[in-house]
Amino acid sequence: MNQSSPRHEKPRKELLCVDDEPNTLKLRKLVLEAAGYSVSTADSGEHALQALAHGMNVDLVLLDYLMPGMNGNELAMKLRERYPHLPLIAVSAVGQLPESLLQTVNAHVQKGQGPELLLSTVSAILEELHHRDIIKQASPKATILCVDDEELQLKVRRMLFESSGYRVLEAQGASTALEKFQSERVDAVVLDYSLAGQDGNIIAEQMKRLRPDTPILMLSGLSLQPNETANVDLWFRKMDIEPEDLVSEVTRLIELRSSNQQVADH
Repeated sequence: MNQSSPRHEKPRKELLCVDDEPNTLKLRKLVLEAAGYSVSTADSGEHALQALAHGMNVDLVLLDYLMPGMNGNELAMKLRERYPHLPLIAVSAVGQLPESLLQTVNAHVQKGQGPELLLSTVSAILEELHHRDIIKQASPKATILCVDDEELQLKVRRMLFESSGYRVLEAQGASTALEKFQSERVDAVVLDYSLAGQDGNIIAEQMKRLRPDTPILMLSGLSLQPNETANVDLWFRKMDIEPEDLVSEVTRLIELRSSNQQVADH
């Protein structure tokens, strides 16, 4: 009897749900397992910490806030201290969570809002981590050149991309941008449209002449016309794109460039 060889599938993500209500744990486990996750449960913060200390493999933790003994805020802080890269989602009936908890977890979901919101939040957090893993595995020091004439914007983007595993070059102005683009290895450019004294699209055109395959993402406070973005791979209005989406789009451009180069090499 011939047996077909198994397909290579992504390993199931391991989730840990922490809540002191047994019925809530059962329901959450059913919902998450139906979505394809492997789910373990703990009825207290203490039991969650013990399980992790004994080697439980976990990709993400969902934790309640109001629990007897160790509440969700204390648990989140201990988890962040011991496992700094482990993503945490607070799931609570409390409308106003402590600011310290909101700053510690990656996201929060209100109980009773329906399973779709919970599943989409879990999926979004895991997808973001997947992109970061791709960056680290494929090019742990992929370099982004950020160009803006506002120093604060440059600092914010440096923090954003460095936290996602990138090496960041800053250029405060057009001439500095071209100098760094020519002298350094650059994997992608994040370019402001309105630069003091020069149109960002002109800078993009000059960069494309030098290295046509280097992706350029342009940010603008204006609604641009299509022909004004002919020299860039993507553009967004600043008000329309969230920081995590900016990282995801730059990652996608770098991956696409890498795939095209592999095809060309073959």
